[in-house]
Amino acid sequence: MVIRRSDDHRPRACCDGPVSPRRIPLDVAIAGGLFAVGAVLYLSGLFSLGTGRADVPLGVRLSLLAALCLVGCARRTRPGTALALGTVLFAVDLVLGPSVPVWIVLADLLYAAVRHGSPRVGRAAGYATGIGVVVLAGVVLAVEHDIRPAAGALVVSALFFGTSLWWGLAIRRQVELTGIERERVRAHRILAERDREAAVAEERNAMARDLHDVIAGHLSSIAIHSTAALSRDLDPAVRESLIAIRTGSTAALTEMRAMIDVLHADAADPAVAPPRLADLHVVVDAARATGTDVSVALDVGDLPTVVDHAAYRIAHEAVVNAMKHSARRPIDVTADRTGTELHLVVRNDVGAESGETRRVGRGLANMRHRAQLLGGDCTAGPCGADWVVRARLPVGSAS
Repeated sequence: MVIRRSDDHRPRACCDGPVSPRRIPLDVAIAGGLFAVGAVLYLSGLFSLGTGRADVPLGVRLSLLAALCLVGCARRTRPGTALALGTVLFAVDLVLGPSVPVWIVLADLLYAAVRHGSPRVGRAAGYATGIGVVVLAGVVLAVEHDIRPAAGALVVSALFFGTSLWWGLAIRRQVELTGIERERVRAHRILAERDREAAVAEERNAMARDLHDVIAGHLSSIAIHSTAALSRDLDPAVRESLIAIRTGSTAALTEMRAMIDVLHADAADPAVAPPRLADLHVVVDAARATGTDVSVALDVGDLPTVVDHAAYRIAHEAVVNAMKHSARRPIDVTADRTGTELHLVVRNDVGAESGETRRVGRGLANMRHRAQLLGGDCTAGPCGADWVVRARLPVGSAS
């Protein structure tokens, strides 16, 4: 299972990934089992479909089956090639007289092509099967000059090979859905980890500011006042106490500054630096990995850090909420700067879901709080068939 991008640049789960070393022995075992079953049918005489030549030597039948099973050894590693070669051998079997073992092996190759091949191979197999069934019925009609055997051949071949097509498509779809859900879980895990890192960085910055603005300021004041007091004529005991106070305060101030440097150094690490609108591609790529069509248009220029970070957080929360409430429905993100204001709009199609019934949780409250801290506002609600989040953030005052 691999994730590839289709013609519309949206990720798709595909089943034609790198060849696994475990595939080849399993394919060989399946081919061997099919040959054994076919050989038993040939030896017991239970192989004919009622038409064809009866004078074909058993060795020719077994050789044809062996060649077909040999092709089947590549049923998962080269499904398209295996099906093409198998179809040629199937045509030879039709000339000799159709036999059940060959039909069984070809049905397995058809299933493998749809299940393990690329989407292009799967579509080609479906079209070829439909054409082949019609051609087979036409050949029977031309040979027998009777509509009844032709209709029988059409129905039997359609059911026989159509079942293989349907089964392969059903299994492939289930595997693709499993892969998409796995990518969704991985994307959410990455987003949660980034949010945790950003929260830790924000908390460390807040701690560093508090230490610098409050505690370090008080320690500096103590050191300054004790130094000033030492310039006067004092009692030796008082002077000794002031010296101890000054020494202790300056030492504590040195340690405090070192701690502030450590907090700022860790917070400035690129891995946990506060994200900006330019970093929105992380959540956008995660959404696209789940099959969601996301369009982004940002025309904001250079923004103050606090505004850029707040806009990112609002857009991030809106996109995550859209993925959660309306999975795989289009999302549109636009941001533009007009004068001294930044306007951010996140719009997603809610489909059959009524926007009025969407529960308002902490996410919307957090978005509003971020906007209000900067003197702006943020609203969210239904607009026709869409759910729209709009945020207005002042740029001039924040800078």
